[in-house]
Amino acid sequence: MAPLPNVLDPDLYAAGDPARNGLPHDLYATLRADHPLLRQELHDPAMIDWTWVVTRHRDAEYVVTHPDLFVSAQGVTLRTIEVTRPESGGKAAMITMDGDDHVRNRRVVARGFTPSVIRTFETQFRAMTASLLDRVLPQGTFDLVDEVATIVPLTAICDLLGVPADDRARLLAWSDTFSNANDPDLSEGPEAVFAAMGATWAYGVELAERKRRDPGDDLMSKVVAAVDLDTLSEDELMGMTLLLIGAGNETTRNAISHGVHAFARYPEQFERLVTEGGAVLDTAIEEILRWASPLISVRRTAAVDTELCGRTVAAGDPVTALLAAADMDPERFDEPERFDIGRTPNPHLALGKGVHVCLGANLARIELRVVFSELAARVRAVRLAGEPSYVRDNFLRGVKSLPITVDPR
Repeated sequence: MAPLPNVLDPDLYAAGDPARNGLPHDLYATLRADHPLLRQELHDPAMIDWTWVVTRHRDAEYVVTHPDLFVSAQGVTLRTIEVTRPESGGKAAMITMDGDDHVRNRRVVARGFTPSVIRTFETQFRAMTASLLDRVLPQGTFDLVDEVATIVPLTAICDLLGVPADDRARLLAWSDTFSNANDPDLSEGPEAVFAAMGATWAYGVELAERKRRDPGDDLMSKVVAAVDLDTLSEDELMGMTLLLIGAGNETTRNAISHGVHAFARYPEQFERLVTEGGAVLDTAIEEILRWASPLISVRRTAAVDTELCGRTVAAGDPVTALLAAADMDPERFDEPERFDIGRTPNPHLALGKGVHVCLGANLARIELRVVFSELAARVRAVRLAGEPSYVRDNFLRGVKSLPITVDPR
């Protein structure tokens, strides 16, 4: 019997078949059926040696919703260099914290996502998105990633943080380097990753000083206030800056890209969005998130000996929830390879679940609602002008390019 392919091989996702959503669905089906708890050796100097992998929805959900059994402090990716883990050269941030430290850091950031802030953000963000689309769409054919999907979330997170417009291109370049460390087209290796991390940390300190002198209603001003009250350390400020820039930029960019690709492949679904508008928008956004699965996988570490899939996982063992496989599990989703913007219920794990659910989940949903509603208001069809190019990674499910042609309304 031939050995199974490495389901966490970054090359597997870089070479994904666009006709199958870029994911190895057949391998996922084999693992869910025959190897629900798989010991996967990684054989990559840029990654840890091995990990347990779960691919069924119920098992992935169990892992991410039991922080007492599966902790985050040992890392949430499979990389040996983890940008928010001090032991691998990073700075601590809430994504790799547990217990009280996680709650304390999360509470600080939550102050920046109050209802009034979100309402103001949505108004400004819609105006920016409308202006961007009005400028880009008349081209007819363009790269969706470069022209729209990259700019929209970068503008959003920088507006929230209070980052001046002149600084944003630098932050994007640094974010691309440390967030896509496994792709040689986007990152030139460990030295480049550390340089980008260091530059982002230094920028976070610099921006914090500006906000200390001249505070505003932005998120960084609230973070600085927490540092000054000893709620956060200076290192935590730097880790949080890097996390917010990376997470706030990359995941939404990828969700927009995969969502537009899905609409190009399933034109009847885009026609439904155009025709039904707000009546189907909420379920459409959830289906886009499930389909995109912006995070391929998340790692945890067993805190104690525990049973998983009928077997014992030892304390200290790495355990990876393969979210991309879980959100295509036919046990949980009817015809999971069918893109259906009216799908309900839709209990996807694309933005996590439990105490580590993405803090920016509501923000991401607002961004997606605005982008796709404004697109549907201006375009009657989206067609592929070439095949998408995928990022080489097993953590972020990135899209490097997506050439499309739009038919204006």
